[in-house]
Amino acid sequence: MKTTRENIYNLPNFLSLYRLLSVPFLFYVAYAGYEKLFFYWFLINMFTDALDGFIARRFNMQTQLGAKLDSLADFAMYLAGMYGLIHLKWEVLQAYRYSFYLLVFYYIFIDMFALIKFNEISSLHLISSKINGVIQGLFFFLLFTWRFYTVLYWLMFGLASFSFLENMYFLIKLKKMRSNLKGLFWTRS
Repeated sequence: MKTTRENIYNLPNFLSLYRLLSVPFLFYVAYAGYEKLFFYWFLINMFTDALDGFIARRFNMQTQLGAKLDSLADFAMYLAGMYGLIHLKWEVLQAYRYSFYLLVFYYIFIDMFALIKFNEISSLHLISSKINGVIQGLFFFLLFTWRFYTVLYWLMFGLASFSFLENMYFLIKLKKMRSNLKGLFWTRS
């Protein structure tokens, strides 16, 4: 049987690698208190996250390495984003600290569980996770440019909770890690 090699040298993989390599600088910028620089840089990275997925699917550049690199970059960006929110916007988020800590727990636990079970971070890319990412991006954008929206925060929290449960269902059920699953509503019993 002939195996084909994936072309890992493509734009989506380079965009994911860029995001991953930029994370230490995002941590530093947040730590130093450069709120505007942190916000704009994070916004650019969110755009490149959406762009790499679009390009990979549209131009058939999806690779196993790309899925893993994207997931690793997403996880690192999530940690940088949470650090930035805590360091730069804590006065607003403090009243919601317990639910906020639970959000942080969700993402760390999913990847730690996948690391223990599969020896790699989760790369399921469920639709619920993508929708939640859009809502989180909107929340992040409005928090840094306008103000805190309570309804949007709780919508984000509810979607993150559903996404966490859906991710955990698949991580428990799967025998080996798979990428680009859709979700529970698309799974046949």
